[in-house]
Amino acid sequence: MKRFILLIISVFAISFSFANKNVELSDLEENLSQIDTSTVNFYELQTIKLYPNPASDHIIIDYEIIYVKEAKLQIYNSIGAVVFSKELKDKQDKIKISVADYKNGLYFCSLQIDGKLLNTRKIIVNH
Repeated sequence: MKRFILLIISVFAISFSFANKNVELSDLEENLSQIDTSTVNFYELQTIKLYPNPASDHIIIDYEIIYVKEAKLQIYNSIGAVVFSKELKDKQDKIKISVADYKNGLYFCSLQIDGKLLNTRKIIVNH
């Protein structure tokens, strides 16, 4: 896990060094070795976007998940019943879900990562 973060930071640092000619490679290596990767919260890196909202016919869920074992997307109605559930296999995708059969009202879309509920977004269905 730390190697993954160091790889990302290294790529960023190297690309920054090409943009800034005054930065020495030895300075970058020294700075990278001082970074504490234990403070990085991978759960905060997961993103979910919903549109259009309010929805009348369909909703598009755009998600990106990073470094997880298992991910699930669920939509709940206002009383907490699951109306849609999908295991996410891809790390990044757009899912189009028909809401034409849903009743008008408030729904909640949740992203669960490794058994933890992380992101919840409100969806308004209005036909």
